[in-house]
Amino acid sequence: MKSSLFTALFTATIAIALFGCESPSPTPSTPTSSPTASTSPVNQAIAKVSVIEDKPVFVTPQQNPQPKEIDAQVGMDLYVSDTVRTEANGKTQVEFNNGVGFRIGGNAVLQIQPQNRLHLKSGKMITWVKPGLKVPTEISTDYATAAIRGTTAFVEIPKDINQGIRFFSWEGTVSVKLPNQPKEIVLVTGEEILVKPNDTKTPVVRRLSLKEWKYNAAQKSSLLRSFKMPLPTQTIIDKLIPGQPSLNKAN
Repeated sequence: MKSSLFTALFTATIAIALFGCESPSPTPSTPTSSPTASTSPVNQAIAKVSVIEDKPVFVTPQQNPQPKEIDAQVGMDLYVSDTVRTEANGKTQVEFNNGVGFRIGGNAVLQIQPQNRLHLKSGKMITWVKPGLKVPTEISTDYATAAIRGTTAFVEIPKDINQGIRFFSWEGTVSVKLPNQPKEIVLVTGEEILVKPNDTKTPVVRRLSLKEWKYNAAQKSSLLRSFKMPLPTQTIIDKLIPGQPSLNKAN
């Protein structure tokens, strides 16, 4: 009896010790005034579908005992592990309680993960943090991960993955991390890279010309200006030029 009790107590102590030592993947410290998804319980809503610009838009809620895809509704709560999907002309905007937001469109699939991590499985997305906030956020794909903090980034996974996943900074600094490469690739406003599968070479950073920038900002980007509601960082983007990290810094 004493042996069984000792074994149970020892096992419980080890379990508590392991749980207490577990820590999330390294991310920059977050201001206490800006709660993040990582601090929210799994069963607590951390975001909402704020806009459905065009249908169809779907959500697969993981809170259901048997998760299945349903039509998205404006105001719908979203939780960690939920998946948002758009199809054809579908476009939607999701806003988090901590100031992070994203838009996806076309044939896009995105899963909300813990610790402000957004996993884009297909399609294109634009992600931002509301001006004035510094919430560390990651956009992950199967081949690279982009980290943003108070900036606006665009990621696109083409149908033919061999064309390369596009990472682009609309505003501010975006750090792209590739597997098995120790150094991050840092992009500033108007810069992009293409990450191709199994490519052993480091992607070359390309900066848009001022003419390209104006064309992209004015009409080409479907997620930037195709919504009736302007992007929260739109006024900042409109004042920047390629190579300029922020309004306070020249290129």
